[in-house]
Amino acid sequence: MRGHGQQGRAPAVVSDASEDDGDVYVVAIRETDAPDSWSLLFMACHDTEDPQEISTGMDTYCLVAGPGQATAYGGVRECELRGRRLRLALTEEAADSLGMPTDVSFALDLAPRQVDLLSRGLARVLASGRADAVPQLLRV
Repeated sequence: MRGHGQQGRAPAVVSDASEDDGDVYVVAIRETDAPDSWSLLFMACHDTEDPQEISTGMDTYCLVAGPGQATAYGGVRECELRGRRLRLALTEEAADSLGMPTDVSFALDLAPRQVDLLSRGLARVLASGRADAVPQLLRV
């Protein structure tokens, strides 16, 4: 167990944000725009009605942290986007799976349009899937 978010890796500053509205909607933040840069992808729930996804707990949004592509389903307790700062509070299980602290804050070195994109994308993704996985605090 990580215990109070003292371990794990996440950059202090992210300087890139993007979205992909293909088969599954994704909004992402990256440390830099370099191909092997640390990233965190927020993927909307694909199918809340699929019995197999329900039985495996995959009937909610998904987080993928890179560059190792560690994955967690659900697990965001709080998400707050204020000005140029994004704060996430993760469950212990999600933090362990992603190799991140339970409490993490990112300074956003982003253009205003990227902050708007991130705000809209986080609202869309984190409200997708089963109701008990939606963050208790969602201010974006």
